[in-house]
Amino acid sequence: MEGIEQNPVMYDLMSEMAFQHSPVDVKAWIDLYSRRRYGRFVQPMQDAWNILYHTIYNCTDGAYDKNRDVIVSFPDVDPNSISTLQTVLNDVHEQYGKRYLRRAILEEPNDSYDKPHLWYSTSEVIHALKLFLESGNQLSDSSTYRYDLIDLTRQALAKYANELFLDAIEAYKLDDLHAVAHLSEKFLGLVEDLDMLLGCHDGFLLGPWIESAKELAQDEDQERQFEWNARTQITMWFDNTELEASLLRDYGNKYWSGLLRDYYGPRAAIYFKYLTESLEEGKGFDLKAWRREWIKLTNSWQSSRNVFPVKSTGNALNVSQWLFEKYLQDLGSHDH
Repeated sequence: MEGIEQNPVMYDLMSEMAFQHSPVDVKAWIDLYSRRRYGRFVQPMQDAWNILYHTIYNCTDGAYDKNRDVIVSFPDVDPNSISTLQTVLNDVHEQYGKRYLRRAILEEPNDSYDKPHLWYSTSEVIHALKLFLESGNQLSDSSTYRYDLIDLTRQALAKYANELFLDAIEAYKLDDLHAVAHLSEKFLGLVEDLDMLLGCHDGFLLGPWIESAKELAQDEDQERQFEWNARTQITMWFDNTELEASLLRDYGNKYWSGLLRDYYGPRAAIYFKYLTESLEEGKGFDLKAWRREWIKLTNSWQSSRNVFPVKSTGNALNVSQWLFEKYLQDLGSHDH
């Protein structure tokens, strides 16, 4: 399950290549993909997939670890060790027939926090999402369309959440308590909203993962153990101490409804609580207290037995449209 059952387009192409006798023209293959996947041709969808082909599915910088967004891989460091990005506009370049301002990223050295990887124009991806939404009236009866719509909305919102987090860190360094409180609340609200979105499709639910593990058990003790195993694999392996997390944490992270609301959100809230207390009391960030509390939260969550839905609810198109208007609509004209 580590990295499997996501990015269907990659598995579709990979499986087809076994039957090809010559190199695949990926651009031509993508041009036919949306018709095959959704059962009909819709021009905005083909345009959207061409954007995704040139952006999200076109990483050429050699980086391999791309699933380290803040929501699902929260930094376990002192906020003062996190450098905030500075961007300068230094030239204009042509890309796909359009002109873009190229940005040079300036970072402080010796950053102990490995920032989430970003290799594409976020504004272009937001535009692709807009095209997905425009196609909804024609395609919303397709389960594969709803899956891809949720996945793309999730991707755009995850990158936006990364920026909210860095904005909160910058506000903390400026001793701006009001801004930290506002940005923290916005980040946590986004996590709740994202959990609701993911709950609109069976492919993004935590419940089936846990229930499938429990179904393998032959008695109550095994069921408890198998559920603990399932919860541990997607959070943190159990070789932590009270103040030191396992190195194997969040490596199997998932954007699953239930996991965001029940675990990732509460974990982030603990960090923001200590940011706020640091400013209110005029003291340094209590790294030990933060670690003690989030590790305890994790171990408690791993041993808990609460039940999560195995069937989706909600209208994926309506929720995606609402979240687009709430968070992304004003960001589509520039990278963030």
